[in-house]
Amino acid sequence: MATGGMDVDLSDASSVSHRDGDIRVEYHPSSGRRSEVFGFEEFTRAAPANPPPEDPEPWLPFKTRADFEFTALAQETGMSKAQANALIHLFHQCIEGGKDSFTISSHDEMRDTLKVASERLPNVSL
Repeated sequence: MATGGMDVDLSDASSVSHRDGDIRVEYHPSSGRRSEVFGFEEFTRAAPANPPPEDPEPWLPFKTRADFEFTALAQETGMSKAQANALIHLFHQCIEGGKDSFTISSHDEMRDTLKVASERLPNVSL
């Protein structure tokens, strides 16, 4: 069988009898390891007895979770450098010294307010 331009020999795994629920592990061809078949019970026992502790600060090296979440959102939406800087500036205006406040609580509220503004001001469009 060809996989990603490499030939893989599965004949050794097909000669092993399989039971319903068995798990076949196929290793990368360059590992030189043959496929193995594990009984479901055996495979589940192979799980680590002591999983690593949950990371209490998975957002590191960001200073805060909010910094991480903002960055993830900016990346996900394809925000430009200028757009990200403008939004960061807006956040800081709202946070620092009460220069301003941000009261929109949802997309629906934003769209409803924009609709009212477009009815009152001809230069505002939806």
